[in-house]
Amino acid sequence: MSPGRVLLTGLALSVIAALAPAGLGAEPVPSWSWLAWLGAFAVGALRFRRGGSTAAQLARRIVWLLPFVLTLALPAALLAAHGARSTAALALVARSLAATTAAAGTAFVLGPLGLTRGVRELGLPERLALMLEAALVALASMLARTRAMLRARAARRGRDSAWGLLLRHPLATLAGFGRFGAALLLRTLERAEAQERARLARGAGAP
Repeated sequence: MSPGRVLLTGLALSVIAALAPAGLGAEPVPSWSWLAWLGAFAVGALRFRRGGSTAAQLARRIVWLLPFVLTLALPAALLAAHGARSTAALALVARSLAATTAAAGTAFVLGPLGLTRGVRELGLPERLALMLEAALVALASMLARTRAMLRARAARRGRDSAWGLLLRHPLATLAGFGRFGAALLLRTLERAEAQERARLARGAGAP
């Protein structure tokens, strides 16, 4: 399947899953909503596997999505009727997890190059493709620098784990993570500026 079709189906599944009724009103959750969420989640998980994730890596990536999913879903469950809040909370968690898994799996299997190719194949404006490409390059650079900085930090830390230091020295550890984030932001901005100068030097037009 071409990158454009993969991107289109991923976006469509995410939108359908996100818009499926979750029982916030007085009516129960329709059965087709559960089927839509199951289908979106299954497609997202399958795309993670096709992208090279093992079963353990897939489970870990889904666990990483849970804090974001719970933050979106659980507060909205308070808007449901008093006797249906638990069902609504479960439905909202399923809806958010299905939509995010479908979107994340699509992005994972396509990768940065596939995403930009998919945007161009769908006939979207070239400016949007250029902006997406620049954002993905900056994100990849930030992730690479984050991994390098975390490895260096772990080497300096020795046998102590980050959670152990947080429990023993919470203020100092939080301050250290703040300095880590600030240094990462500055290095990423410097890298992005250097990449933009190199792009313009190669004759690329301004976005």
